[in-house]
Amino acid sequence: MAIDEALLRQVSAPVLRFYRWSEPDAISIGYFDQYADVPPGRPFVRRYTGGGLVDHRADFTYSIIVPRDHPLALQGTSGSYQAIHEAVTQALKQQGFEAELAPCCLEAQSKACFQKPVKYDVVAGNSKLAGAAQRRTREGCLHQGSVLVKNFDYDSLRKSMLHFMTPLLGELGREGGSELTIGESSLASKLESTRYSSEDWNRSR
Repeated sequence: MAIDEALLRQVSAPVLRFYRWSEPDAISIGYFDQYADVPPGRPFVRRYTGGGLVDHRADFTYSIIVPRDHPLALQGTSGSYQAIHEAVTQALKQQGFEAELAPCCLEAQSKACFQKPVKYDVVAGNSKLAGAAQRRTREGCLHQGSVLVKNFDYDSLRKSMLHFMTPLLGELGREGGSELTIGESSLASKLESTRYSSEDWNRSR
């Protein structure tokens, strides 16, 4: 989470980032979520983006960061959400999964993100396969996404995601596991210690 925010604050070119969780039973909650909704005993972190609670035990997590003048950012929240999830849909289809964009919201009362699909989420029937949340600042747009499908191959799905995301993003300034710059690394470390590992941040609501 700290790296995502650091990349957003210093973004100059599109970044597509894939990452895994150091805690195997990790949960993330949205910026406006209530700490009380976190299942007892589960490690968690509050995201910089909105959205609902996401269980990361078996998902594929990615983030996209683009400058504010990038065509994707200029599309607005709905337009960019749709465009990114169209690429996710194509990546999942290439991997042999049934997938399509949700035409509208489905009724659900759960706090869990994957139990309440919204318009332009990726679904298969009534099952949500991919969701995301965004944060827009004067620097650019951060899109944090999660894909939840059964029995996927991480490296193969990563390649499909890269294949279909690259035309959308244009020439990538950064992809995947590329090393951070000194400035990004320093800012990420500061954000990790002062925000994302802080109870004041994670239990702020």
